[in-house]
Amino acid sequence: MSPLAAAAFHPAWALAFAVGLVALRLGRARGVGLALLCFTQGLWITGLLLFTTESTTAIAERVLPAGILEAAGFVHAATNLEGIERPRLVASSWIVAGAIALVGAIFPRLLYGPGARGAGPLFVPLAIVATLVTIAMLLWLVRGAMREEGARRKRLAALALGAVLGSLGGGGTVALFVTGVAPAWIAAPFMFVSIALAAFALLDREEGRARRLVRTGLFYAFLTAVFTSVGLTLYSMALAHLVPDASTPLALFGWGVLVTFFATLPLDPLRQLVVEGVGRKLVRDPIGVRDLADAVEASEARAEHSARLAELGTVVSAVAHEIRNPLGVLLAQAKLLEKGGAPPERVAAIRAQVDRARRFVDDLLRYGKPRAIDPKRTKILSLVERAVNDARAAFGEGAPEVAVKGDAGTTADVDAAALGDVVTVLVTNAFAALSDAGAAPNADWSEAPVVVSVDRRPHDVTITVEDRGPGVPPEIEARLFEPFVTGRGRDSKHPGTGLGLAIAARWVERHGGSLSYERAGHGGARFIVRLPREVPLVLRSAGREGE
Repeated sequence: MSPLAAAAFHPAWALAFAVGLVALRLGRARGVGLALLCFTQGLWITGLLLFTTESTTAIAERVLPAGILEAAGFVHAATNLEGIERPRLVASSWIVAGAIALVGAIFPRLLYGPGARGAGPLFVPLAIVATLVTIAMLLWLVRGAMREEGARRKRLAALALGAVLGSLGGGGTVALFVTGVAPAWIAAPFMFVSIALAAFALLDREEGRARRLVRTGLFYAFLTAVFTSVGLTLYSMALAHLVPDASTPLALFGWGVLVTFFATLPLDPLRQLVVEGVGRKLVRDPIGVRDLADAVEASEARAEHSARLAELGTVVSAVAHEIRNPLGVLLAQAKLLEKGGAPPERVAAIRAQVDRARRFVDDLLRYGKPRAIDPKRTKILSLVERAVNDARAAFGEGAPEVAVKGDAGTTADVDAAALGDVVTVLVTNAFAALSDAGAAPNADWSEAPVVVSVDRRPHDVTITVEDRGPGVPPEIEARLFEPFVTGRGRDSKHPGTGLGLAIAARWVERHGGSLSYERAGHGGARFIVRLPREVPLVLRSAGREGE
């Protein structure tokens, strides 16, 4: 095998089988078609590789016709990727392509002469049939791409271009090689790009965590290949010095197996340690054994937590029902007292307490029985501005000034109503803290007394709400996001129920993010919301079920 042929074919061969195996292992049902496509491409490249070694030319002659299976693979991959139900089309594609490949494997001389040089009696007829099948497949893919829009069109267009390049690297190369016009290695660049386009179609079709999982799987395969290639090369160089002298080939084989066993025993854990360690530092969602075990444990904890919340929701509903009925009666009695000439201030006090109790019941229901989340791509700065306006309107006169900063183009997958509630709670708490501390709404600050900033990072978005108030009392900082914990007592100008921050924290957690508190440098409060730009699929499912 020449260095040129090795450099041309080995990368394409490795990419084909790596993408196919990752699609089969980590992809969902739609990955089967793409996996078969990659395997047929890998089989075709295997035939070309065999041609580069003189001793395997006879085998290569029988493997080479299998390149026609690539056309059926493209049809199957297209139907899988876009969820198209065409079982007859897929089956007929495999049958026709399989029949051609089988004829070539059993009777290679019908297609070409020794060494695949010179056309055989069936070469031209089968070439015509294969060309017609390929053209029909390409037209079907292009027509499907033209009918679609957006991401679906992009995926089908990538697959169609991959099919064009695969055809050039497959049947086109065979024709040129058999007729002696060009060497076999010219297929390699076409096949490499064709496989890369198929991999793109796979990754683009997956969503959220599934996409990251497939991408991470390919990256781990690359890391493993780097480690293994170096390790195997060093071991093969050292093996002759590790195996003792043996008088027979059988004894030599036995010693080789024994030495290899003891060498592999520590090397495989070392490989896992290195690959998983590097992966943990370089990828967002590592899929090492320890990482997957931690994910399973976290999933079990979420399931147990969800069960407890479901029980709490049942209790909360019963409590809310029992409290709301007496509150309605109290309001009716207050109205009768007002008509009977009772002092207006006493009637107002009764109504204020009833309203407070109703707000508590509403907060209790929001905490104990949260609605399902519906994440959609949202412009975060616009959402924050609306929430700030809602908070100012709810607080009424005397609301301090608020400065909102950030990039208007920052987006993330969020439930707009839920995140709006989070920002409203944080901003309203900042208003209340400033009001209770006696801060003038238009005090001469270097900037507004409340600052809300939106920052975008590669994988997440942060929303920071900072105020110039007194900050959270140190004695409750550790329990700040627990229910019924509040720094504003009953005598405060704006008494709290102790549920606002707990509800906000739950909304953020259900998006896969976190809500944290820290004391600002000037002594005020700083709350930081961290949200992933894409909500993990498992949390989307939990959100749809309402936990």
